[in-house]
Amino acid sequence: MKQVIRQRKFGDPMRLLKDLPNNTRVCIFLEPLWAVFGTIIIFYAPLYMKELGVTEIQIGLIFSVNLYFSAMLQFFAGPITNKLGRKKTSFIFDLISWSIPMLIWAIAQNFWYFLIAYSINACSKIVAISWNCLVIEDVDPRKTSKVFGILNAIIYAGGAITPIFGMLMTKNGTIPTMRLIYILAFISMTAMFIIRNKLVNETEAGIDLINKHKDLNILQSIKNYFKTVFGSIRNVKILPIILIYILTTMILQMNFFQVVYLTDFLKFSTYAASYSPVITGIVALIFYFFAMPKLQSASNENNLVKSLFLCVIGSVMFVLVPQGNFILLVIALFLLAAGFITLITYRDATLMNRLGKYEKADMFSAIQTVTTIVCIPTGYLSGLLFTHFPRGLFIVVAVFYGIVFCISVFMKHQTEHLKSSRSNS
Repeated sequence: MKQVIRQRKFGDPMRLLKDLPNNTRVCIFLEPLWAVFGTIIIFYAPLYMKELGVTEIQIGLIFSVNLYFSAMLQFFAGPITNKLGRKKTSFIFDLISWSIPMLIWAIAQNFWYFLIAYSINACSKIVAISWNCLVIEDVDPRKTSKVFGILNAIIYAGGAITPIFGMLMTKNGTIPTMRLIYILAFISMTAMFIIRNKLVNETEAGIDLINKHKDLNILQSIKNYFKTVFGSIRNVKILPIILIYILTTMILQMNFFQVVYLTDFLKFSTYAASYSPVITGIVALIFYFFAMPKLQSASNENNLVKSLFLCVIGSVMFVLVPQGNFILLVIALFLLAAGFITLITYRDATLMNRLGKYEKADMFSAIQTVTTIVCIPTGYLSGLLFTHFPRGLFIVVAVFYGIVFCISVFMKHQTEHLKSSRSNS
């Protein structure tokens, strides 16, 4: 019996995905085309920008501008997704938000190139709505954590090849190596968007909403959007997960300076620092193949508490890493990776399961909008703090993880109380 179960869990990819709908399988199989170069770019972008003369404060300002445009665009994300459909919206705005900026980043010379590219990249917030709906809407709610677990494992596993490019940077320089990466990313991602658009179908909810919105102009769609949002936001189940989503997104913004902290403050070489994504990638695979099957029996809320406990411990250890101590750094990064991958998986699964079938696009768009507006000053303030007190930025990260942990404990008790009330009634 145990052997049968093990084969079902760790068998070939087709067997692992056969209980998922077509759209989800297609998106999972194509995700490596984004993940391999996307992971490398996100990690090395700050070093590339610094090599081209962009300061830490300017880097922070660029991300704040990116978030400002993201907030403006997200007012239209839900209505656009409902009017055009999940498939068409994802195709159009993926090309705009990723393919075009890749070419600009590849030829970047100074601050202004990055400002323009990241401003265009703000359209990716529209895709965040449409793509998540495309991937998850036709999935059994009991399997959403499995889907997000697989996708996160693929994304972070892409970091395993980061040292190869770290060696190329050491040999050939950061700027020429990064220009090559951006060109390869343009080819890989554009191919992914075209192939995915050919193979996926519009979701069931997407078809219904296209028909509902086809006779509405964009202003009427936005009016319906606010009506849906204000009607759903009162739901007591949604508020804690929204807070968790906002704070963890802020943490992601602050962690953008991690590679600069490792090289400039902790004095690790670019090659040594490149092992940070490798550790995350290894942990991602361990999580999916070994940890996730064991976590399935527990609730998403319970798994959030466990993941955030690891994040708190890992972030405190990261702050305490002395210059040049690679062993302690590896331990801290391992704990952070294990906690964060589990956190993102069960955060997203919990959020999507708590949103209604026909409200997913509008509600997720609203949550993204609020999150983006709150995070607008985060990039600039992070750059300012890092410039004057590098370690202080990661102390703030540790404090934020502690706050999110407390919220997750409250949400777990809230869920248990609601279940108990239903069973008693």
